[in-house]
Amino acid sequence: MKGAISTDGQSFNGATANAAMVAVAEAITEYLIANTIVTISYAGIIPGTPPSPDPIVTDTFKIVGTCTPPSASDSFDDWLLQLENNIIAGFTLAPAGTAGVVFPMAPFLTAAVTTRREDLKSAHNVSDSDPQQKIWEIICDGIMQWINNTAINPTPGAATHPPAGSAGQAFITNITLI
Repeated sequence: MKGAISTDGQSFNGATANAAMVAVAEAITEYLIANTIVTISYAGIIPGTPPSPDPIVTDTFKIVGTCTPPSASDSFDDWLLQLENNIIAGFTLAPAGTAGVVFPMAPFLTAAVTTRREDLKSAHNVSDSDPQQKIWEIICDGIMQWINNTAINPTPGAATHPPAGSAGQAFITNITLI
């Protein structure tokens, strides 16, 4: 944020809100791609006579995608919900997991960040040397808690393991944001 819009409110202008939203989306995209690990369960069958179960039963994935910038809003709760929905819509599992399973699935499903405007108001102290830092830490912690706990998409779906030639079903069992 400091790089995108500075901390000097006197320099803000009509383009500041948009620049801030772009900076937020870019930072979220960069952080999530670098720090999210998604674990899946896989049950595949290798064709043959007789068919056999694929020995790969779990795999881990990185995520790919982009968080679209939210619109500036005069409602924090609406802004945060839009940001959550942009995260949900913007990311999928990488094309293949570390063990080679292919599972085209969106990792996030449920919007449920619990951070509210009141949380920020109670933490804000005008005498802080960097009030933005404290507020962004609260917002980011809320997003991280959401991703680590309730954002998971549990929907099963078709998956394959091309190195073994198997096909089957997979579902996400865990998301870890470090």
